[in-house]
Amino acid sequence: MKPAFFLTLAAGLASSVVEASDRVLRHARRPQPSGEFMTYAHPSLKLDKVNLQEVPKSLVDAPVSALSSRQSGTGDFYECRQSNPAPSDSDCNRIIDEVFALDTPLIIAPNACLLFQFNTCWGFFCSLCEQLSTDTDFVANQLISTEALCVAGGQSGTIVGTDAPEWEAGFLYQGGSLPTYDVC
Repeated sequence: MKPAFFLTLAAGLASSVVEASDRVLRHARRPQPSGEFMTYAHPSLKLDKVNLQEVPKSLVDAPVSALSSRQSGTGDFYECRQSNPAPSDSDCNRIIDEVFALDTPLIIAPNACLLFQFNTCWGFFCSLCEQLSTDTDFVANQLISTEALCVAGGQSGTIVGTDAPEWEAGFLYQGGSLPTYDVC
């Protein structure tokens, strides 16, 4: 009886080890989200708002999702800056696609930024004066405008919403300082 018990115990343990290793392998095959795509940061490069230009009407009228207490883009301005090297247009477009894919609501503290990184391009969205609630569709739409106005022309750039709640979004070359404008 003891040999039969021992064989049954050994078979049961072997079966458990195989099941446990199978679970580990199945878990390891699951896609894991990249922790490096989105981080938090604070703007550090103060720029003069006198250099801001009004966003063209064709981009203001583009459909965007909700930004708390804000209905139109009438107070949107932008600035393109020379960057050597410039962020890659294809890298910045990848960020836009990834931000759209997040499809999530956001709450951002005053003077805080979300930083999106892919190869040569860093995209950012910052709350300037007060906490704001928005979503990733709104952020991605602002990044599309910055890409069209600046990055497609070989420059880094920023769009600034000067109506409350004030915000900025844009692209810069990896490792650059995040800009900020005093619009509060």
